[in-house]
Amino acid sequence: MKLISPLPIWRLCSVVLAAAGVTGWVFAEERVAATTPTEWLQAMDNAFRNLNYDGVFEYSIASHSQIRIERQRGDRTFSVTADVARDITVASFRIVHMVIDGVEHERIAHRGGPRREILRTGPQVSYIVPQDDKSFALAADFPTGPYPRLFMNSEALSASYRFRLSGPGTVIGRPAVCLEVQPLDDNRFGYLLWLDEETGLLLRSELRDATGGYLESVKFVSLKVGEAVTKDALEPETPRVPVGPAEEFNEVPLTPAGPVNWAIGWVPEGFRIADASTHDGTKRRVQVMFSDGLATFSVFVEPAPRSSAGGVFSRSGATVLLSHDLTGERGDYLVTVVGEVPPVTAQRIAESVYREQ
Repeated sequence: MKLISPLPIWRLCSVVLAAAGVTGWVFAEERVAATTPTEWLQAMDNAFRNLNYDGVFEYSIASHSQIRIERQRGDRTFSVTADVARDITVASFRIVHMVIDGVEHERIAHRGGPRREILRTGPQVSYIVPQDDKSFALAADFPTGPYPRLFMNSEALSASYRFRLSGPGTVIGRPAVCLEVQPLDDNRFGYLLWLDEETGLLLRSELRDATGGYLESVKFVSLKVGEAVTKDALEPETPRVPVGPAEEFNEVPLTPAGPVNWAIGWVPEGFRIADASTHDGTKRRVQVMFSDGLATFSVFVEPAPRSSAGGVFSRSGATVLLSHDLTGERGDYLVTVVGEVPPVTAQRIAESVYREQ
């Protein structure tokens, strides 16, 4: 086994942790006093670091299919077409979080397939993967940090989203309240969040498109909190081999050193640069990640391959991958947008990229 830095497989984990990472709450015996959407968001804002919890959560995406029913009446044919979404579980993770002597400890283990784990002690983040895992070869091709924080600033989110409590429910046998997160424009998706009534934990999160159609979800399928969580759950299940220092995780992204010679002419209002980097020293390969505090997307610029992949489009759940050819006097490049934005938005972002003089 080996310890390595951020890797493609954990881009998926980043999506999952984005929802699971806000599940903290200062654990208390008394009932949460939150009554308004803002108070529930503030509860999540303040909760992340303080709860001891040990749970298994699943990341699922929607598989959409159409069913067409026809009926003949005399010489006339009547038909009804319905869109049916089916849940497909993509990955399952165990997450253990504890605060020991004022320091956060966290372990995330991928369940099923090769053992892959993330370990965090305070700001130090390490990865454990199989020595011969080929899927981790392109470590630098994805954004930094497996711990994007959602709901860390609910006031900033209110500029892009509207929040509304929509009623009670039950998740994994626990009474919950449902919080709707409605985007204020067409460049974002909406969310449905189910929060535990007693503790404020986020038990389930769903992404919805502009029509309310289901795209993907993150949900706990088992959960222990408080004193039921023990320190031995933080120990990795795979042997640890120390290979260099762990990566330093910074909640406030560092400003990239030097100009990158590329500009993105348009991004949706409310999105800000969360991270930026170059990969070959010549600034010919550039990566920039944007976030509005809830949704994220990344823009990659690289020299175009001989057989261009321009115009490629794919979608998995809420995640879009779209590529666009960029031809100019300084050569041909490929712009790729990957993230949780509608396809039309991704296309507009890609087409706005240009090279500065």
